[in-house]
Amino acid sequence: MTTSARASALASLRQILDVPADDAPAQDAQPRRTSSQRASGREAMPLSPAMAHRLIRRGVPSRSLEPLGRYFGLGKGALAEALDLDRVTAQRKVARDEPLPTHAAESMLRLLELDRLAQETFASADEAAEWLRRAHPMLDGQTPLACAKSAFGAQRAKDILVALKYGGAV
Repeated sequence: MTTSARASALASLRQILDVPADDAPAQDAQPRRTSSQRASGREAMPLSPAMAHRLIRRGVPSRSLEPLGRYFGLGKGALAEALDLDRVTAQRKVARDEPLPTHAAESMLRLLELDRLAQETFASADEAAEWLRRAHPMLDGQTPLACAKSAFGAQRAKDILVALKYGGAV
């Protein structure tokens, strides 16, 4: 997927979720992107814990699934699997414009958080996206995206990213 297509999908997702762009001033936003991150075309959606909590409490609109799938380059079935949703349930929620179940909304935010950390770790957004989709031996042969279904799996993937970024042990 091209960088501009990912950026477009992310902009749509931000609009649906009503999340300010990371360089827009917000009371609880994460630090602004550096000029090197902007120049490299990296896009991510930093969410503070307070913002994520508000999103979960308010309810994540099911119409956010389409841009999320475009952003990660996942088809409807693969995205539903990543969010631990039945594909038919996901389609029904979108058709009725119902919010996602809490567990699926939390999974969505975990995916976005893992993506942000991967982009901070690797030299390019493409490398980060590739790492997220590649099976990893320290994740029992699963991809980091697949592990993000659970909080514990996502934490394991984050531990690996932190070790890669800072040269620590996992």
